[in-house]
Amino acid sequence: MKKFIPIFSSSSGEQQVLKAYDEIMALWPVPFEDLFIPTRLGSTHVIASGPKDAPPVVLVHAFYASAASWYRNVGSLSRNFRVYAIDMIGDPNKSKPFRPIRKLSCYVDWFNDLMDGLHITQADFIGNSVGAFHIMNYALNEPGKVNRMVLIGPAASLRGIAPFYIHTFPAGMTRWPFLIQHAIRWVESGAPLTPEFRKLFYLMLRNGRSANQVFPVVFSDRELQQIKIPVLLLYGANEVIYDYRKAVQRAEQHLQNLRTEIIPGANHLTAVSEPELTDKVLLDFLNTARKQ
Repeated sequence: MKKFIPIFSSSSGEQQVLKAYDEIMALWPVPFEDLFIPTRLGSTHVIASGPKDAPPVVLVHAFYASAASWYRNVGSLSRNFRVYAIDMIGDPNKSKPFRPIRKLSCYVDWFNDLMDGLHITQADFIGNSVGAFHIMNYALNEPGKVNRMVLIGPAASLRGIAPFYIHTFPAGMTRWPFLIQHAIRWVESGAPLTPEFRKLFYLMLRNGRSANQVFPVVFSDRELQQIKIPVLLLYGANEVIYDYRKAVQRAEQHLQNLRTEIIPGANHLTAVSEPELTDKVLLDFLNTARKQ
């Protein structure tokens, strides 16, 4: 039997993170199921909400944000969709990896295992930051399984993210509190996160031990042109990982079925920082695309 590897710096740190995680889950606005899906990379935790016979939507979170980060959006999405919020394996959350993850192709296999485990053949995908990057990569490799996708502040993908590494990696590498606070304030960019999510985000950076050694890259023009499905590209107006205006220009040049929206007052974690405006745009896109 394979053994899981540690994704927290200590058992006490793990307990702190999971306690903060469960405090957010107490705020989850709709009934949910905790699922644990076996995959080639390990056991993946999925929070399932909404009618079981409704069209599936898969949510993939940002770096160290966890599936719990969608707690302000799942109520709206779950009315007409079966929503699967996934804990990205390799991050410090409730998923448990067998080994360090070193190849991007491993995440394609992982998504396939998840789809099989959830008994779905095709889904809509919504991703934030590195989650959006992985969704794009999955759509390139398994185009028949991604029906439409929402990319919220995609990490790399369209532009390099040097500022992200400069402002956040020292916090994750050292776990020094003042660097963690700097990273969070930088991500917030004048749009404060909720106290409960800010606490979880801080504790993950303080106690996390990532098994993910795969970093997002910028897709080539040719790769972007291969994406034919409907795409919603969504940014918070306070985005900091790169100049989102230049990213939008590049997307408009190469993505064939694109809609772009900018959310006023939102930061990189757009759905967390401005949930009502974000949900309105998400549902309009998903419902309109479904009618076509």
